[in-house]
Formats: sequence, structure tokens, C-alpha cells
Amino acid sequence: MKTTGRIAGTVIILFLMCIADLPILSENLVPEAQAFRGRGAAFVVGAAVGSAGSSAAAASASASQQQAAAAQYQAAAAQQEAAAAQQQAAIEREKTAAAQQQAAAAQQQAAVAQQEAEVGQQPAVTPGQPLPIGTVVSALPGGCVSTPSGGVNYYYCNGNFYQAAYQGSTLVYVTTKPK
Repeated sequence: MKTTGRIAGTVIILFLMCIADLPILSENLVPEAQAFRGRGAAFVVGAAVGSAGSSAAAASASASQQQAAAAQYQAAAAQQEAAAAQQQAAIEREKTAAAQQQAAAAQQQAAVAQQEAEVGQQPAVTPGQPLPIGTVVSALPGGCVSTPSGGVNYYYCNGNFYQAAYQGSTLVYVTTKPK
């Protein structure tokens, strides 16, 4: 019973010391209370250290989250720049293709103009005058007669035989000798 009373007294004194923080009590009167008080202070210090550690961890986690958000923002900006560069490259390819098409059309027009000039320079067909074989004319003279021979259709006009042929996409007639 004496031990129980001592423990109860120690707990009461410890309680009073914690509430009022009374360092006035003598260690001789209650040595166990001082020991408990020391343990309580250690607990309070440990809790404060743990609380400070958790605050530091929370601050570190917050900083990490901010760094991750900044990295995500930079990645999104880089993706936008890459997309803009791809669009610019596509526009440049379209411009190049259009320029190539225009150049091809100009070349084709020049070839047609050259063919027309060549056809225009061909000798005029004079009635009754035979032309050398291989002479190209743009149109048959009047009074031609269709003459099939060996599966090929020839045209006989004014002493010349003509065979239809194409120069590019233009229909012309070439003087020839039937086979």
C-alpha cells in the first residue's frame, strides 16, 4: 500500500509540475516525480523534433511538387514549339511543291509552244509537188484519199502518201512510202 501511495503521489506531483512547471519542489521529496518529469520533457522534445521533421518533409515534398510542375510546363512549351516547327516545315513543303508544279507547267507550255513553232515552220504542201519522205505537216491538203495497206491507213494526196502520227499531244502527218 505504501508503494501505491507513493506512485499516486508521484503522479499527482508530476501532473502539477507539468501544469505549473514548478521546479521549486525538492528532489528529496519526490525523486520519482523528477524522473517522470525528465521523461515527459524528453517526450515533449521528441514530439517537437518529430513535428519539425514532418514540417521539413512537407516543405521538401512541396518543393518537389513545384519542381515537377515546372518541368511539366517546360515539356509542354517544348511540345508546342516542336508542333509550330512542324507546321512551318509543312507550309514550306507546300510552297516548294507549288513552285515545282508551276515550273512543270511552264516547261510544258514551252514545249507546246516549241512544237507549234516547229509545225508552223514545216513546208507548205504544194499541189502536184512530191515531198521528201519524213516531211511532217500539220494538216493534210485537200482532196486526200484514205488508202489502207498492210493494216495501216495511209492518205494519198497530190502524189504523196501520208501516215498519221503524234508529236507530243499534237496530231501531225508524215510523208512515207507504204509497205
